[in-house]
Amino acid sequence: MSRVFSFLGLALLAVLSAVAEGPKVTVVNKGFSGRNSRNALQLLDKEILPLKPQHAVVFFGMNDAMNSGNLLPLSEFEKNLRAVVQKLADGGARTVALVTINPVIEEYVRARHPKHPQKENLQAWLATYDQAVRRIAEERKLPLVDLRALVEKSGGAVISEKSLLRCEKNGGGKDGVHLTAEAYALLGRRVFEVIGGGVKAGETVVCFGDSLTFGAGVKGAGTASGETYPAALQRGFDARR
Repeated sequence: MSRVFSFLGLALLAVLSAVAEGPKVTVVNKGFSGRNSRNALQLLDKEILPLKPQHAVVFFGMNDAMNSGNLLPLSEFEKNLRAVVQKLADGGARTVALVTINPVIEEYVRARHPKHPQKENLQAWLATYDQAVRRIAEERKLPLVDLRALVEKSGGAVISEKSLLRCEKNGGGKDGVHLTAEAYALLGRRVFEVIGGGVKAGETVVCFGDSLTFGAGVKGAGTASGETYPAALQRGFDARR
């Protein structure tokens, strides 16, 4: 009999503990390598809207501007991003945050994409897509996560051991586009600072984007665990419980 009461006591403690903690915020990593904003619209109905997220963090533009195999004109990128924002809002998302586009190490990107039509002017070209992100956020009064500023304040797009971009000096090879684990952590914490206050227990935050959201090159790529920015965001919510 004592064993029964002991078992029931442990079970009750487990239930009370779960109730005390309450439901957790769930962060979902929906990053798709190589995709541009046109692909984003195609992915929304199948991959994002069925999750019925209350909050979404949208980060596209790098492939639209830099990937010579998936380039889109600036005008189409802006049109597509506006459509993504609207569809998420129509689907029930209370928060749709945008992420600015980090600068790149030009010599690496130029070597990988020798036929890029703007290969002699990559950084300035990319900046016009970043400005479109900022324009939409301002016009729609959307939360803006300024990744570009984080990178620039840490030395910018340079080949250095301290660079936030993956490069030869920090073990990331000739990448120059994707972030280091440290940079993903910074991004995740910044997203938490920008939207965390409006996210309630039990709600879902979807991080929707390309390989920068996926977490190319770091542990836990494609998930909300490990070294991706969605993982850092998840840890932020877990820590406040």
